[in-house]
Amino acid sequence: MPLRSAPSPRKRLLVHLSQAVETLGLRRAPSTHVVPFAGALHGNVKVQFFEVTPREFGHFENVSNALSRLDQGTYGRCECCNRRIEADVLIEAPWATLCRDCGHQGSQP
Repeated sequence: MPLRSAPSPRKRLLVHLSQAVETLGLRRAPSTHVVPFAGALHGNVKVQFFEVTPREFGHFENVSNALSRLDQGTYGRCECCNRRIEADVLIEAPWATLCRDCGHQGSQP
């Protein structure tokens, strides 16, 4: 049986993003508001808002920022020392921004 290669970072990040969106959609219904808008056909536009916790928003932001770093070619580089982030760190948290050494330094008192 041939070995399967690990999914690309982009695929892993998109899976995390879609799972987070699915979880949010299953747990919370959006609230719909009608907002006056001059450019709309009938003068109003419907806007849906999801109430999210800071933790949920942070996760969306982390994944989105990781996708941006991937597009910019800086994904997988430590933001502190610019060394490569260890593969096992990126597998566990594909949105990681710090290598193991810099991450541990930041968590010490």
